[in-house]
Formats: sequence, C-alpha cells, structure tokens
Amino acid sequence: MIRFSSLLPISFLIICTPATADEMKIQFTFGPPRPCTTVFPNPEIKMKSVPPGTRTIVVKFRREKNYEMGGQEIPFPSDNIVKPESLRTWGPCNSGLYTYEVIAKSSTGAALAKAEWSEPYPP
Repeated sequence: MIRFSSLLPISFLIICTPATADEMKIQFTFGPPRPCTTVFPNPEIKMKSVPPGTRTIVVKFRREKNYEMGGQEIPFPSDNIVKPESLRTWGPCNSGLYTYEVIAKSSTGAALAKAEWSEPYPP
C-alpha cells in the first residue's frame, strides 16, 4: 500500500498536465523611416499558431514604458497576416523600441491567446 500511495502524486501530475501547445507568435519589421505623422500605417504583421476558434484580433501599438499609441479590433485574417497599412495608430516620431501586441478572441469575445513583438524605430 505504501508503494501505491507514493505513486499517486506522480500519476496525478501526468494525467492533469495539459499537452504542450504551440504558443501564438507574431512578427513584424518596420519599413524605411517615414516623416513624423499623427496617423501611422502599420507594417505587415505575421501571426503563427493562432488558436482555433479565433474570430477577431485586437492589435495594439505602444512604445517603450507602455506608452499606448492606439489599436483596433479587426476580423481575424484567414491567411494569418495583418496587411500593411490596414490599421491606423499614432505614429512613431521618436527613436525607440516599439511593440505590436495581438490578442486573439473567440466569437464570444473571450481572449484565447496573446503575443507581442518589439522592434526599434527607425529600423
């Protein structure tokens, strides 16, 4: 009986540990620098391992120290690519590190996954 009870915690962990799923990832690269403008068209944003059931995505743009620069909720693109110049946010005018964050949402609005990627601007 002692042997069986000592195996219970280990077998419980094996049974209750979820299978490792690929984490959602995004990536973008800024194009050539543009003059400072109030409205900035986004670069192409590529997404990988977007969860099944994703209906919309929320795309947020920010610079260092969590300075929010805008965002939009859009229908999930079936090719996993947010097309260049399809979103509008405030433009990067200062040199620094800028981040796009994407939140995948279900048809009920529940957040399914989140990913972010940062790049320096100007490139």
